[in-house]
Amino acid sequence: MPEEGLTAWKAYLYTVSFIALIVAIAGAVNLIAVAIEVFVYPPPQPYPAPQYYPDLPGSVAQVVVGLVVWGYHWMRLQKEH
Repeated sequence: MPEEGLTAWKAYLYTVSFIALIVAIAGAVNLIAVAIEVFVYPPPQPYPAPQYYPDLPGSVAQVVVGLVVWGYHWMRLQKEH
């Protein structure tokens, strides 16, 4: 008979899922900020110069890692039910 209620394992899965989702959301917010910087308010330049946005790689990594970790733990939670 499966255990009912909140076990330590389920609490761990919910906690990690929540934290991973927050990380993914923070990365998405940073990506939106970079997109606004690039497309809405580009800096004026007298000549074309290559652009580098230092927040872009970290933001993409946050979204990818956050979604992968969240998805894995959320699927494990769904299998528990």
